[in-house]
Amino acid sequence: MNGLNKAIAALDKVGILSRWVNMFGVAVLFLMVILTFVNVILRKFFNSPIIGVVEITEVMMLVAIFLGIAYTQDMEGHVRVDVITARLAPRPKLTMESINDLLAIAMFVIVIWQVIERMLVFIQRNTMHSPFLPIPAAPIAAIVIFGCILLTLLLIRDFLLKLTEALQLGLKLYHWGLMFGVPILLAGSAIFWMQPNLWNISLPFVGLIGIVVSLILFFMGMPIAFALLLVSFVFVAHIKGTLIALDMVGTEMYRTACSYSWSTLPFFVLMGFICLYAKFGDDLFRAAYKWIGHLRGGMATATIGACAAFAAIVGDSVAATATMTAVAMPEMKKVNYDDHLTAGCIVSGAALGPIIPPSVTFIIFGLLTGVSIGELFVAGIIPGIIMALCFIAVIFAWCRINPGVAPAGERSGWKSRIVSLKAVGPVLILFLLVIGGIYTGLFTPTEGGAIGAVVALILGIITKRFTLGSFAQSLLEAGKVTSMVFLILISAQMFARFAAWCNVSPTLTTLITNLRLSPAGFVVFVLVILSLAGCFIDGLALILISIPILYPIAVSLGIDPIWFLVLIAISVNMGNFTPPVGINLFVLKGMNKDIPVSVIYKGALPFVLANIVALALLFFIPGLITWLPAALK
Repeated sequence: MNGLNKAIAALDKVGILSRWVNMFGVAVLFLMVILTFVNVILRKFFNSPIIGVVEITEVMMLVAIFLGIAYTQDMEGHVRVDVITARLAPRPKLTMESINDLLAIAMFVIVIWQVIERMLVFIQRNTMHSPFLPIPAAPIAAIVIFGCILLTLLLIRDFLLKLTEALQLGLKLYHWGLMFGVPILLAGSAIFWMQPNLWNISLPFVGLIGIVVSLILFFMGMPIAFALLLVSFVFVAHIKGTLIALDMVGTEMYRTACSYSWSTLPFFVLMGFICLYAKFGDDLFRAAYKWIGHLRGGMATATIGACAAFAAIVGDSVAATATMTAVAMPEMKKVNYDDHLTAGCIVSGAALGPIIPPSVTFIIFGLLTGVSIGELFVAGIIPGIIMALCFIAVIFAWCRINPGVAPAGERSGWKSRIVSLKAVGPVLILFLLVIGGIYTGLFTPTEGGAIGAVVALILGIITKRFTLGSFAQSLLEAGKVTSMVFLILISAQMFARFAAWCNVSPTLTTLITNLRLSPAGFVVFVLVILSLAGCFIDGLALILISIPILYPIAVSLGIDPIWFLVLIAISVNMGNFTPPVGINLFVLKGMNKDIPVSVIYKGALPFVLANIVALALLFFIPGLITWLPAALK
């Protein structure tokens, strides 16, 4: 036991190191934003762009990602589906989590091995990252290795911590047998499965098995990125051979993180966190409250309106939930709002974030499919407004049926109402600048994210709503989310390649054709499946897994891509506030321990129905989605 504690104490120092390393990573992330911002200014106003900005950005992005993945593990930031594990008794839960840790450790040992192999090849061939700039590829690969080693050491520490807890709990013999026996059994099965000559299974069926195994690992509580990485490696080895699978692991870690087009994502994530910590959402709620808070249900309606406006600068539902829970909920409690209505309007209003532009979801869709991100942004405006109106209709009906749930607040004078409108200024500036600039071609979506982040920072400083501490916090949060998202993205890219090699999309297309399923029938089927899956699986992971498979089918059926993608965004996003595991529900619960989960669930359900009504309306009237992008062309 003493030896175990000493090992844990030594590995705790790795956790401390990961925090310092992450600070350097987020500093690089901010420099990457500044570099892009300066490049746009120099190009537009002085016709003198920075030479090699794309290559430099790619390298900086890889540094930011891989210097943050260990810190994200230390902060338990890697997304997992804990629907089952959270409900297990302590001993089975500990056993399951230990199995996950051992499998993850084994997978990252393979990753480290393969990236080292890749680095040695780079050194031997004197490979350059880019033909335009003399940036050696080997040191960049070394950063990937360093980050993965830190992550693996923290996984080992976490496993040792579980061992000490297991000893204290007094696990029974069969628990110990499962803890070590299951990983050994799975490793043996994987090695056996990776011998393609021993099996005679059709590729589409192999793809189906891979999807099922991924879901099993998800519901075992393994972080989604780790599960996809493990399944992709094992199943690609089955269909293409172990050497190709090993090569894919080493190559993809480097290639995906160094893709300039994906740098759009961290820029908009950072912009969102800067706006969050500048408290623009607080101002928006108070402005809306001044105008309609005196009406019955007015404060709940103000929450929806503030969420819609906040979504125009922060494309994330979790940030909106946290903001409105902190700001709106105390105000509603003051005037004795019913907890069901309070919880429901917050978790649903926050779900407007990924629909109203700028939206991280639409950025991912655009990068995965090649559809214009600017057109997707514009296409989300009317659906977002329709969703907001449907939520407001629920509040109105609820208050009509039971007036006591939402007493009227104090009436504000006209002077204070007019003064409150200044809160809309920063939001309006950011929205018009970013969306207008992207859609008119003034700058690219990648550059738009960087410009939005810098302007948000400037506005936060000017309005005196931003401090050095909030700046540091926004950087840390953006770095953690970026590392988490990109590890899922890298793993999902591997999984998408596996699905492509298994001919999953063409097979499904043939099946749909044989079933004589109409394009509309296919869309309905997809929306139902994704809406249900979104209740249990993180929306980001669901999108990254499903879009590479479903989008080619939609195109082959002649379905309008923008209409299809917006509908998918709404259906997947609905899972954020749908019981039992919507992330917005648990963010609100985490910030309000006194409200029972059952109250939050019941409060959310009427708004889930309103979201379904909005989705149906957009399905039957496609022009509500497609008209504005077409009109602005």
